Amino acid sequence: MPDRPAQRRIEKVAGLVYDILAKHSVAGPLPPETELAKLGLTSIDMVELMLSVEADFDIIIPAPDITLENFRSILSIDSLIGRLDPATSDDAVATS
Repeated sequence: MPDRPAQRRIEKVAGLVYDILAKHSVAGPLPPETELAKLGLTSIDMVELMLSVEADFDIIIPAPDITLENFRSILSIDSLIGRLDPATSDDAVATS
C-alpha cells in the first residue's frame, strides 16, 4: 500500500498525542477515536497539543476552531488539519 499524505498526517498527529500522553504514563498506540480527555489530558496539555499541531503542520488554527470537539481525539485533530490544510489530503495529491 502506498504511503499516502492523509496516512502520514494521522501518523504525525498520533505521534504528537503520544508525546503528551507519555507525560501521564499512558502508552500508545491507541485507537484513533479514543477520547483524549478521558486519558487524563488537562487543559494545559490540550493547549500544548494545539501549539504542537500548529508548529508541526505549519498552520494557524483560527480561534473559533479551538474547541474541545476539534481536539477530542486523534481523528478529530486529523480532520481539523485536513480542513485547514487541504494540501495534506489524498485528494489534493490525486488531482495535482
